[in-house]
Amino acid sequence: RNLPSCERNARKSNGSLARKPKTKSDPGEALPPNDTGNGNFDTVGANLFMSGNQVEQYLALGRQALDEAFEWQAAMGLEQKMRVEAEEASSQLRKKYEDDLDALERATKWATAVDAAMAKPENAKVVAELRKDAKNDDAVRREWRKISGAPAPEDFGFQTKENNADKAHYALGMGTYSGKGFTRTYREAYLDMPELETGAYLTIGGGLEMLSHDHITLSVPYEWKTVSGDYIVRVRIAATDKATPERKFIEFGVAPKHSESPFLSTHQVTGTMENPQIIEIPITLTRHHADRANRTLFIREKGIRDHYTQNRAKYAAGRAKNGIGPEFAIWVDWMELERLPDSRKGEATAIAALGIPLDDKAKPATADQRAALERFCVEAFRGAKPQPEYLDKLTQLYDLRLEAGDKHSAALKRVLSVALASPQFLYLAEPVQDGERRPLSAAELATRLSYFLWGGPPDATLRDLAASGELMNPEVLAEQTTRLLDDPRSQGFMRPFVHQWLELDRLDFFEFNRELFPRFDNSTKLAAREEIFATFEHMLRENASVRDLLKSDYAIVNPVLADYYGIAGVKGDAFQKVTLPTDSVRGGLLGMAAVMAMGGNGEHTSPVERGVWALRKLLNDPPPPAPANIPQITRLAGQVLTTRERLTAHQEDAQCASCHRKIDPVGFGLENFDAVGQWRTEDTYQVMDEMGKPVKGASKTWEIEAVGQFHRGPTFQDYFELRDIIASHAENFARGFSMALIEYGLGRPTGFRDEGLVDQMISQAKNKDLAMREFVHSLVASEEFHTK
Repeated sequence: RNLPSCERNARKSNGSLARKPKTKSDPGEALPPNDTGNGNFDTVGANLFMSGNQVEQYLALGRQALDEAFEWQAAMGLEQKMRVEAEEASSQLRKKYEDDLDALERATKWATAVDAAMAKPENAKVVAELRKDAKNDDAVRREWRKISGAPAPEDFGFQTKENNADKAHYALGMGTYSGKGFTRTYREAYLDMPELETGAYLTIGGGLEMLSHDHITLSVPYEWKTVSGDYIVRVRIAATDKATPERKFIEFGVAPKHSESPFLSTHQVTGTMENPQIIEIPITLTRHHADRANRTLFIREKGIRDHYTQNRAKYAAGRAKNGIGPEFAIWVDWMELERLPDSRKGEATAIAALGIPLDDKAKPATADQRAALERFCVEAFRGAKPQPEYLDKLTQLYDLRLEAGDKHSAALKRVLSVALASPQFLYLAEPVQDGERRPLSAAELATRLSYFLWGGPPDATLRDLAASGELMNPEVLAEQTTRLLDDPRSQGFMRPFVHQWLELDRLDFFEFNRELFPRFDNSTKLAAREEIFATFEHMLRENASVRDLLKSDYAIVNPVLADYYGIAGVKGDAFQKVTLPTDSVRGGLLGMAAVMAMGGNGEHTSPVERGVWALRKLLNDPPPPAPANIPQITRLAGQVLTTRERLTAHQEDAQCASCHRKIDPVGFGLENFDAVGQWRTEDTYQVMDEMGKPVKGASKTWEIEAVGQFHRGPTFQDYFELRDIIASHAENFARGFSMALIEYGLGRPTGFRDEGLVDQMISQAKNKDLAMREFVHSLVASEEFHTK
């Protein structure tokens, strides 16, 4: 925050909008692009600029947020519930199967009749001519009009807009067990399953229309007054005795037919056919869910719709195993939706502060209107009172909109959107004169603290303490820091800080090879990412030592990730602490699948990427940037080499050697983790031709040797020794962690001038074994945090 007036970044503007007219839409979708530039965090003030076009965007965004808030207000107190019985899907499937059998019978009769006509002597010449160009009997029957005595397919109930013979031939496929009949045995197996009168089984249909039954849906009724609201979705569900551990999960989401609409959450199914469970899933819907697709909710088995090939591959694997198809793993009784009539969810502080009707039934008096606008602005401007002249302008705008034909609610929203696009709302003002440093006022300190630890504006408690001056008391400030960290809103600090500090965006830089790593589906990828946040959240809540990020005897996992890691006994959907055996490869950042997955390209590992990341983030010893215009080692193309042999070639070039001597050994020590973070003992390299096809005989498999030596440092014989060496440098890690906190919290890159503050933070934290909260408390109490 080295600017006289510091703009909030797009993410913090999102947080402020969500806190003002409590909208549950995602304002971030409409915000200007993410802030980029110098520094590692989007809080760095030097990167934050505002154009006239962006002001227009914020104005439009404010209108959207207000539309949402007004809808929530209108929906206050509504109690609504509806349920879909899953057996309706089973009935539809049974009817479709019976219709297909009926069509098969009719098509067989038609084909038999046409074949009989074709066999008549008087048709021999015509049939012979037709067969010259026909590939099979189907093609001959398609010309049935030319065959004397051949019946029309429409006489057997086949009607299409083109050649009715095509529909009859399609129906014949049901009897071939290929084409249309390919899933016939699978459907027959389904219809033989128990409990179809009371529920339905989720299927894996191989992408074929004959058994498109892989999800159960529920839509918000159109007769409900508004979609916007908080809901609970309930599903009565069970796993069958054929369900393997990895198939005892469902995904929940919105718009099942939209490939660009991913699932929202994954849930473990622990119920049995004898004792089904009820899974409860909270969800917030907004105005953006009003259309037919987005008001439709779904459940499906985990990992079947990440990619169009996934469903087919799983169906084919099941069919190859038993000749029928995948076992039916999940049974669903019903799916239910209930709106939560909690009025507190419908009113935000700023909307509540208005204190006037929001509908068009009664227009408030002018004095009441002006007072309402002043109260709204005080909330929107984080406790600062607007100037009388500013209120005059807002009141005049309201009157002008009424004169233009707007009703009260429309005019009010237009005025409030102007306030939400004003500099008082968009900017965090910490003015200075002539570049002189000065202490923050109590109100400025409250705002800085709140945006640091919540990513949003201060609440009434902070503002009151600032107004009374008590917030300047070190003990009160420490108490408030603890309160903010304890509050769920601290997610507004934890998630963006961790994401940017550890550079988690790399996890989305590439697609993972689904054929090589079928278990690393999108649910598992999401769980792997969330493990990092959940671990940090646990440590922040428990005030654990940052040493645990280097090595720990526990992991924070949910059932999806526990199944992926081979950890037994984890139940429920929440992330939870599990104790690890002494020989576990998990525990700490290096044992996390997401961290290892970032160190590759989705197919192969990259010891260089992993080594650089570990040196930068764990040892605070980043290698220098690679020199410009380093040539690729083309002479190695097509050669069958191990990863170590290939990378050793870098050190033959003097330009590369100085860096790779430092980077590569650390990366080699992590080679037991494959490209998706699973433990392995050997690796394979396959040479590919220009078409991306494997070259026969040009492959090599080798046993991984995670042996190495730190440049001018100790040696290690395996991953475990490498991890121990890194964990022994906890103070180096703490220094890097402190520098990241300073940059994020103060909104400027760290430099030499911050060495004293870093030393101070580490010194205070060492008194409690480098406990995580001590770093935050030390920064908040520092002179730098209190100074502009």
